[in-house]
Amino acid sequence: MDPMAVADTGTLEISNLAPSHGLAPDVEEWIVDGLTEALPALRMRSLFTLRRDMLRDADLITLAVETPRRSVVGALSSRWCTTPAGGGFLHIMTQFVGERRQGDGIAFAGTWGRHIEGIYESTSEFPELWVLKTFNPIVYCAMRGFTRVPDVAFYPDIYAERQDPRIVRTAERVAAIAAPGHTFVPSTGIIRGAGEPADLYPWLPESRDEKVNDYFAATTLPGDRMLCMLSIPTPEAAETILRMFGLTPTTPQVRLARSMLGDPAPAPAGRRDGE
Repeated sequence: MDPMAVADTGTLEISNLAPSHGLAPDVEEWIVDGLTEALPALRMRSLFTLRRDMLRDADLITLAVETPRRSVVGALSSRWCTTPAGGGFLHIMTQFVGERRQGDGIAFAGTWGRHIEGIYESTSEFPELWVLKTFNPIVYCAMRGFTRVPDVAFYPDIYAERQDPRIVRTAERVAAIAAPGHTFVPSTGIIRGAGEPADLYPWLPESRDEKVNDYFAATTLPGDRMLCMLSIPTPEAAETILRMFGLTPTTPQVRLARSMLGDPAPAPAGRRDGE
């Protein structure tokens, strides 16, 4: 386990871990114990009994640690998923912020910024697709907030009059990789039964956006998860996001890690496939 970066934000220390050779057992238990204490209303112990892969299979883990207690109060983990065409997308596996820290925004913004920095520094590329599965309208709103950046698209966008069919088809392909064996409903973005344990949340969380809350209430059942997919198709959009988090691109043009999941470009007029 190699520490990659540490930032001090007052009483919070934000650090990156790259568990390329596995997490040490004591570190793994320290993370689980901290998140269990930080989120007493959720069945976190049951979650990590079933889903230690959220930590063990991660390519990068970002932690928010309260000082001086050295207690984990936030975590963000991700791994790269390979696609059939040889591309890849970033799958966010864990994204939690402790109850005491959910109102100030520091832990949330800090873990995301440090995570993005760690990915970009370790790969020299910015993921074209960011994917997560959630039961939390607050997380949905946070992801959709990136659409303020020009060219960035989001699925499912409940405010769009009509979702672009191309991004819907990409979402279907992503769901087959990120949640194999589960039924995916493209019209809503719901993956049936993808959440373990089904009763992780004692109630449906609420965001400040009533339309989003109503959408989750109408489309999800306990144990369901919504597939949230952020498409960042241009180097300019990626650069804008980096700078939003105070990060400076390391090359004149940001290199994108393409998923290769989108529809192929149409053949030029007058040509047939194979010509």
